[in-house]
Amino acid sequence: MVRKLWLLVGGLTVLVAFLLVTAVACDGGGEGEATPTPAAAEVKDQLQQMVLQLEDLPSGVIRAEEFFVTNEESIAGSADPEGRLAMLEEWGRILGYDVTYQANPEVMDQVGLMLVNSTASLYGSEEGASASFADAKQTANTTDWTALFGTAREVEAEEVDSPPLADEMLWLRITAKAEAGEGPEEETLANDIAIFRQGQARAYLMVTWVMGRGSSDLVEELAEAQAQRLKDALP
Repeated sequence: MVRKLWLLVGGLTVLVAFLLVTAVACDGGGEGEATPTPAAAEVKDQLQQMVLQLEDLPSGVIRAEEFFVTNEESIAGSADPEGRLAMLEEWGRILGYDVTYQANPEVMDQVGLMLVNSTASLYGSEEGASASFADAKQTANTTDWTALFGTAREVEAEEVDSPPLADEMLWLRITAKAEAGEGPEEETLANDIAIFRQGQARAYLMVTWVMGRGSSDLVEELAEAQAQRLKDALP
């Protein structure tokens, strides 16, 4: 069953990439030459402070990957790169930062946590950040989550009620069961996706966890920590 859960997590990493590309958050990579968006060292430092830190997570979680994403890099997977770049420039997007944390088997057994992805992007104005948030919200609300979990069963998506942690926020919980097998019991994988807009910044948080092994209390703590990181890093 653990193997099946990790196969679903593998699918979730694809899901994250899909959401980040289409919502223009912090997806990187791609071929071709591009001129990077200039960014001062203080902007990079500020972005790194906006995401979840290792101390916000349970002991036993490691930082698996981190990178900055320029506007040019973020449009690499777009069907209309020129149009998306023009939209980013209209929003005044400056730079993005992405960090992924992974839990070891002990943490998964104890609290159900498997994977955490935290990103932040900075804009030249609150209006630009709000426009980016609206774009990401529309993408999240119109995504066919069932189609993205081809081998999973009983895929459900619902909006989570939460206190206003930021100027704007959307919180979705997508749950799915692994394909039926020989195990004595099936476990449900939960994928919480929260999008925040605070001032001139937008953040994205994904928490993948196993329902039954852990509780939503940990996810709520991480969402609160993400929102606080945003507020603390902004003037």
